[in-house]
Amino acid sequence: MCFSVAAVVPYVCVLVCVVIAGPPCARSQESALNAPDPHLSTDPEERRLVSNARYIQRPVHTKVTQQFEMYDPHSEGALHDLKSMGFTQVVLDWPNLHHAATDAGLNVVLANWWTLNTSDKDIDAGIARARNVAPKKLIGFSIMDEPGRNAPETPFTFYEELYSVLEPVFREQFPTTRLEISHWGPMATWTDQHYEKFSHLYQAADVMRIMPYPDLYEAPLDDVFFMIQRSRRLMEIAGVRRPLVVILQAWVLPPKNKLPEIDELRVMAYQTMLSGAETLSFFEYNLDVWNRAPGFQVQFRQLMAELTQFSRANRESSVETMIDSKGILTTRLTPPRGSHLRVLINTRRTRNRDMDPLEVRMTKIPEHRGSRLALKDTTCGITELNRCVTQRAPCRTSSCTPSLLRHRRCSNPTDHALNRTTSKNNLCQNGLQIRKACNRTR
Repeated sequence: MCFSVAAVVPYVCVLVCVVIAGPPCARSQESALNAPDPHLSTDPEERRLVSNARYIQRPVHTKVTQQFEMYDPHSEGALHDLKSMGFTQVVLDWPNLHHAATDAGLNVVLANWWTLNTSDKDIDAGIARARNVAPKKLIGFSIMDEPGRNAPETPFTFYEELYSVLEPVFREQFPTTRLEISHWGPMATWTDQHYEKFSHLYQAADVMRIMPYPDLYEAPLDDVFFMIQRSRRLMEIAGVRRPLVVILQAWVLPPKNKLPEIDELRVMAYQTMLSGAETLSFFEYNLDVWNRAPGFQVQFRQLMAELTQFSRANRESSVETMIDSKGILTTRLTPPRGSHLRVLINTRRTRNRDMDPLEVRMTKIPEHRGSRLALKDTTCGITELNRCVTQRAPCRTSSCTPSLLRHRRCSNPTDHALNRTTSKNNLCQNGLQIRKACNRTR
């Protein structure tokens, strides 16, 4: 079967007609999406606490990331340099480098920029370019980068329909190649309407790419973990399971023009590798920018050596990760045999409990102890809250630390009753208020 853009043209024409015929509807949907929710706080920090509370002390079970990716190498020398650093794949937007990438032993993701206005000629050229890459090395075909930001005039239903056309073609002609699409990632300020809108995007690809860049605005670094979990929630809403590529910042944004500190990148990278991402990616390979930050290039190479060695050493381990309300991420790695490994990560830029700023602490646990090792206080407070709400029973005085109950969002069948009796926009402020709220729902 030879793919022809003619298969896509009728669909594109229909979509164009729909969009042209219905701008009032589109505008009203955008207005509804951006309209403030009177039930939500306007305080960004409070909104963040509410959004993240559902993921506090909730274990994530996964495997350690094994794939490492870099965007935009623009020379054969750059490709060999990346291979020597341990990268396994590259995203290419230059059409003359896929042979060199294959020769260097790298897998390839081809980047495209397709919108409602993309011509038939450009779509044909993108498919033809895919045929020029060694089939086993072409692991990804990216349809669009951040359509919500870069092509706001293109509805997400366009990508859903395009995927339905391309997917059978790729299964036949490129069976090992996955269709991919990226977006900034679910934000802490999102409403249910945002999740509903972006669920269509998650149905339009085999792989999703997200890009938590907390350091751009000196935001909390634990947003890497939370954005991954919010993406999982979006998949549940969309009714799909998608591998995640998590892209970290190795570029600068004017006027600040500041790269992350290596210690910040280390914390973000380990969060990514221990929280469910299939691939750890960096944007972008640009030595001119890297060399303006004294020591960055050397330290980045050292970091990559550390990350890839950790990945190889723990390839077979099962991973259980959770984060607490203080921003300390705790992971237990359980290998098929031998010593277990516990990893503690302080995601804060300040000293936190007994941990230094941005510290990554690893402790080996002997096998006989590791089999009994559990992440402390995983669900005790949450279990008590669920029990008293779902059974409409009096709340027992919990032996758990009060912090486990603090800042938990009420997420049970009696949500609204609880929310009316707790303060500050759906935040369960402390264990006492939760117990009072539970008792009032009896």
